[in-house]
Amino acid sequence: MKRLALLLLMGACGGAHDVQLAPPKEGFQLATDAFAVPLGQEVQRCYFFRVPGSGTDPLWVSHIVAAVNAGSHHMNVFRVRSIVALDGEDGTVVDGGECWKSGNWADWPLVMNSQEGGQIVDWTLPDGVAHRFTPGEKLMLQSHFVNAATQKTPGRGKAIVNFERAAAGAATPMELGTVFATDQNIRICPGDQGVAFAQTCRFARQPVTVLAANGHFHSRGVKFEMFASDAQNQAGAQFYVSNAWNDPPFLRGLAVPIAQGGGVFFRCTYSMAAGACADPNDHCCATFGPHVETQEHCNAFVYYYPKLDDATCF
Repeated sequence: MKRLALLLLMGACGGAHDVQLAPPKEGFQLATDAFAVPLGQEVQRCYFFRVPGSGTDPLWVSHIVAAVNAGSHHMNVFRVRSIVALDGEDGTVVDGGECWKSGNWADWPLVMNSQEGGQIVDWTLPDGVAHRFTPGEKLMLQSHFVNAATQKTPGRGKAIVNFERAAAGAATPMELGTVFATDQNIRICPGDQGVAFAQTCRFARQPVTVLAANGHFHSRGVKFEMFASDAQNQAGAQFYVSNAWNDPPFLRGLAVPIAQGGGVFFRCTYSMAAGACADPNDHCCATFGPHVETQEHCNAFVYYYPKLDDATCF
C-alpha cells in the first residue's frame, strides 16, 4: 500500500479530528497548523512556504496527495507572483484580512486544489507528465473552513499537501500546466431559478490536453459545467459537470484535446428560494465574493499538458 495508508483521523483519545499525513520520502510537504473555526463563522487563512532545496535544478513532482479536515470549503495552492497587498515569507500566516481579497492573487498560477473535506485527493500524474518546482520558489496555501448555516466544521481547520518527486528518468517530463478561471459577473436574487452565467478562458496558443478539472461555487449553485472551446470561443464537447456544490468531483484521468487558440468554456447555474436571503444589505441577493453565507463563486480549476504560459482568467 502507498504511504496514503498513514493518513489517520485522531480523536480516539479526545480532541479534534485532524488529518495527519506522513511526508514523502522524496519531495516536500506543505502543512498548516490546526486552528479553531468558531460556530457561526468562516475562517480563511493564507500560509506562505518556500520550496525546499538550493541550486537551480528543477524539482519534478508526479504524485500529489491532499488531505483536509472535515468541514473544509476549499484548499488552494498558488505560486506567488505579483504582490499587491498580500505577502509573507516562509512560515507567515495571514488570517482573514487580505487573505479574503482575490485581487491579491489574480496572477498567481494554480498549483493544486481540493474541496474534499474529511477525505483525500490522491493523484498520480500520467507517465511523462510532472509538476515543475524551483528550490526557493514561494508558494501560498489558502485554507477556508465554514462553521455556519450552509456548512459545518465539526472540529478544527487543518490542511496538508504532499508533493512527491518523480522517479529519475532519461527524458525530461512534459510540464503540467494549470488554469485558474473565475467569473465575477454574477448576481443571484431570491426567487431566481436556473439562472446561468458563463465565461471562456482562452490559453492554448498551441494544442494541449486537459487531464483534470474541478469546479467550485456556493450553496445556490445547482450545476457547474466545462466544455472545450475553440479559437472562435465556440463551446465543444462537455468534459465536466457537477450538481453538488458541497462535494464537487475532482475529475482526473481526462484526455480532452484543446485546439490551438482555444481554451475552456465554463458555465454556472444557480437557483435561490424566494424566501432565502444572502446579503441583507443588497436586497438579499448574492454577488461575487468569498463568503459562503452571503456571496457566490464560479471558479474553474483546470490541469493540462504540456504547459505553455501561466494562465489565470479573472
